[in-house]
Amino acid sequence: MHRFFVAPECFAGDRVVLPEQIAHQIRKVLRLRAGAAIVVLDNTGCEYEVLLRQVDRQQVVGEAVAKRPCPNEPSVYLTLYQALMKRDKFEWVLQKGTEIGVSHFVPLVTQRSLVQDIDIKEGKQLRWEKIITEAAEQSRRGCIPSLHPPQTLAEALAAQPPQPGLIAWEEADGLTIRGVLGDGERPSHVSLFIGPEGGFAAEEVAAAQEAGLKAVTLGKRILRAETAALVASALVMHELDII
Repeated sequence: MHRFFVAPECFAGDRVVLPEQIAHQIRKVLRLRAGAAIVVLDNTGCEYEVLLRQVDRQQVVGEAVAKRPCPNEPSVYLTLYQALMKRDKFEWVLQKGTEIGVSHFVPLVTQRSLVQDIDIKEGKQLRWEKIITEAAEQSRRGCIPSLHPPQTLAEALAAQPPQPGLIAWEEADGLTIRGVLGDGERPSHVSLFIGPEGGFAAEEVAAAQEAGLKAVTLGKRILRAETAALVASALVMHELDII
């Protein structure tokens, strides 16, 4: 069934009024008719099976006939602090990171970031949010990952990110993600810092380590920034969420 996230105000008891953008997709793109079933999510981790009762030019209205917890949300909250990159690469990380299970995205400005402006235009913010929402629907997430305003690395470290914290660095001394997460009590939150195309500067890694982060290696080969983000996120989820 097709899945759609909607705002809480779309619900009135069992009645669900789909917002215009989704209504247009149902009418014109998917060509669904009254009686068809869809899944509607309220971004709280619950999903509703909804039968369409009215599909016309005025509005699209459904009836919620079942409610259940979404079984697909990760059991660990992963915050990805991703250094800003070229638009297509950063947007790819947002999309695929959502599919993997990232819960929070924090864009970072670092020494070697090609983008140094922490002020993001409204149009770009809306585009990023749309990419995340569509990826959450496609991957059957129960919640839309949050997208935080861009921060400098210093600001992110000063805000005391959730521990354990990991920073991927090609010069790390052999400590792996499994080495950090595989021993001891299973954490409920993890912070993951990924650098830009040129990587983190040594002094940035030192500052991160002073703030309590562990510098980890992702293997013998040097990965592109967008590849590193997804590999590291997948490794975290494998250690703590899958199986």
